[in-house]
Amino acid sequence: MLFMKSELSSAAAAIRNAEAQLSRTAAELADAGLWAGQDADRFQDDWRNSVRAPLQTAAGIVDSVAFITL
Repeated sequence: MLFMKSELSSAAAAIRNAEAQLSRTAAELADAGLWAGQDADRFQDDWRNSVRAPLQTAAGIVDSVAFITL
C-alpha cells in the first residue's frame, strides 16, 4: 500500500488534533468541577503518563516517514 506525503501529513495532524481535543475536554471538565473523583483522577493520570506521549510520538513518526520517489 502506498501513501502520498499529504495523506501522511493529514494523518499526523489528525492524531495531534485528537490528542489536543481530548486534553482540552478533560481539562475543561475537571476545571469546571464536572468530572471529579477516582475515575477522573485515574483517567487524568493514565492520559498524562501512558497515552498522551505515545500519541505525540506516533504523530512524529508518521511525519518523519521517508519517501522514495519512483
